[in-house]
Amino acid sequence: MQRLHRPFTILLCTLFVYGTASIAHAAEIKDTKLLTITKVTDGDSLRAGEIRIRLHGIDAPEMRQICQAGGDYSCGKSAQAYLASVLGHNATLKCDHLDTDRYGRFVMRCYHRGVDISAGMVRAGWALAYRRYSLDYIGDEAEAKAAKRGLWAGTFKTPEQWRRDN
Repeated sequence: MQRLHRPFTILLCTLFVYGTASIAHAAEIKDTKLLTITKVTDGDSLRAGEIRIRLHGIDAPEMRQICQAGGDYSCGKSAQAYLASVLGHNATLKCDHLDTDRYGRFVMRCYHRGVDISAGMVRAGWALAYRRYSLDYIGDEAEAKAAKRGLWAGTFKTPEQWRRDN
């Protein structure tokens, strides 16, 4: 009987230790409202030191993704460059931690000078509303599409489809 309880006890202790550490780290992030961005990883991901941030509700082209608009171009690098130009060097953002994704990144809604960065990326046409996770930016996407901004100036696979294919 004692043999059956030991693995269960070890499992419970492990879950408690790792779960507590994870909860403590998440609470630390939730308390952090101002973050200094040290790197624009791509069109929907940032870093603030060791903190990896995934912008809420949007999906930008992958860094190796190629799109077409009067010829082939690296739309992933264009999306990253646009976001970097909007933020500038070492931007301080106000961010709300909403979730943690399966890669351990903090899913956040971030604001730069009072503007929702995700909405700005979608409105500029360099990211899509990520309907699987949020319906927040559908209107911004429709506006960008109608104006043929960013990705909408040509043809492209959705980032989700491109990831599946590659």
